[in-house]
Amino acid sequence: MNNEEIIEYIESDLSEAIVTKVDSTGARAKVKDPKTRAKQANQNSSMSKAERKKTARKAAKTKKKDIAGQRIKKKKTDKAMKKRKSMGL
Repeated sequence: MNNEEIIEYIESDLSEAIVTKVDSTGARAKVKDPKTRAKQANQNSSMSKAERKKTARKAAKTKKKDIAGQRIKKKKTDKAMKKRKSMGL
């Protein structure tokens, strides 16, 4: 890489696209575009992006199983059966 290519590379990396956002009240705000913000954001967990995605996929699967819902169902069924037994049904 010669000097011109290096300068061009650095400038392309430093270019921050500033976007004007308008909310429902009409207030305008100048913010960096999402790609730039993602690049400059601090990592707020010790996991990498791929690890976080993997964990999220696993959590979604676990949520689908709905263990808590099944536990509640079992409790209600047991309570109802106990009541029926005490009534002699």
